[in-house]
Amino acid sequence: MKSEFPLSLNLLAIPSGEDKIVGRMYVAEGEGPHATMLLLHGFPGVMMNQDTAAELQKNGFNIMIINYRGSWGSQGSFSFSTSLEDVHATLRYIKQKEVARKNRIDVNRIALAGHSFGGFLSLIAAVSEPTIQAVAALSSANFSLFAEMLAQDPDLEEQFSQMLNDSCFFLNGASVDGIMEEILLNKKEWNTFLAAPQLVDRKLLVTAAQYDLQLPKQSFFDPLIHSLKQAGANNLQCEVLETDHNYIDKRKELADILLMWLKRVL
Repeated sequence: MKSEFPLSLNLLAIPSGEDKIVGRMYVAEGEGPHATMLLLHGFPGVMMNQDTAAELQKNGFNIMIINYRGSWGSQGSFSFSTSLEDVHATLRYIKQKEVARKNRIDVNRIALAGHSFGGFLSLIAAVSEPTIQAVAALSSANFSLFAEMLAQDPDLEEQFSQMLNDSCFFLNGASVDGIMEEILLNKKEWNTFLAAPQLVDRKLLVTAAQYDLQLPKQSFFDPLIHSLKQAGANNLQCEVLETDHNYIDKRKELADILLMWLKRVL
């Protein structure tokens, strides 16, 4: 017998600034309302994590995936700053009474998670979103650290600029100069290590990939964990998987880690 409240995938146009961004809500089976996780992709969006979303959906959780302004069909121009605004706009949107009703969302049980650039966004956004009590950062970036590395070793600038340039090809309105200016302008505010004291009361999951060439574990994961522990984080789960930056051969294992964590924290 077909369920009255089946699994569904809803396409949403989410207002953010003067534009609308693309959202995909993976709605879990059952009347709900269901605990919901906003899952943020990286820069520019090589791995969209739709496989993870579908796996978690099957296990009773709503998963929301968005495309930031200027990326992958969303209106507007891309920047790091507007991407952060998009996260806040999405959280406001899914808490609206009618949106929550249609998508069977429990507005009191919302988690924030992200991979790479998305992990950076999830940590920084959570600082000013105290109602979000569960935050996951999967191989998260720290762009203040990039700025420090460039200051210490100018020879890295060409390599970093090329990486940004390759990604900007896929993003409307993005430029290497514009992103570099943003990073330098927000160097302190966007340092996830310094954000640790403001996250210590959250339920945190932080993961790393042992063979990550883009964001090496020893430079990004290890100092973040140290900062969180030093600040007094008392509900911190750490996981390291034997894989690459995109967890390409550990997708099921990553989904299982997220599932067990969600069951515990939401």
